[in-house]
Amino acid sequence: MSTVLHRVDDRLIHGQIVAAWVPYTRATRIVIADDELPDNPLQAKIVRMAAPPKLRVEILNVRQAVVFMAQQRSGPGLLTIMLFAGLEAVVEALEAGLYLTELNLGNIHNAPGKIQLTESISLNRREIECLRQLKQRNLKVFIQPVPTAPAQDVFALLAKKNWWQE
Repeated sequence: MSTVLHRVDDRLIHGQIVAAWVPYTRATRIVIADDELPDNPLQAKIVRMAAPPKLRVEILNVRQAVVFMAQQRSGPGLLTIMLFAGLEAVVEALEAGLYLTELNLGNIHNAPGKIQLTESISLNRREIECLRQLKQRNLKVFIQPVPTAPAQDVFALLAKKNWWQE
C-alpha cells in the first residue's frame, strides 16, 4: 500500500479531504490514527459517514495504526491517506516506528492558550515543541489546506513570526 498523504487535521474526514485530497491523490483508503476516536463508537460512526461509500476507512489508535501501515502490502489501487487529529499523535507514531518524510498540516483549531499562525493553524507551546521534534527528524512540514493552494513551509512561517528559536 502506498501512502499518498500524511496530514494533521483535527476535523479528520470533511469536505477538503473528500472533495479535494481524495480525488487529487486517488486514495482508496483513509487510516485515522487517534487515541480517542476508537473508544467513541458514536463519534467514529459520524466520521465514517463523512467518507464516500467506496472509500475504506480504518479508525485505529496510534500504535495500532502504525502496525497496520507496516503490515499492508503495496500494489496498484492501494492508495492511503493517513490522518492525525493532532501533532502529538504524529510524534507518537514516529516513536512507534512510522516512516514518513513529509507532513501536511490542514487544520489545527484555535483555542485558549494558542496563537494563530495562519487562518487554519493555531498552536500552543506543546504543539510548537512537537514541530521542533519533527524538524529534528528532518521532516518536511507544510501547510496546505487543498492541493490547489500553495504549500507553506511551517518552519519558515514560525521563524518569520519569531516563534521559532533554532
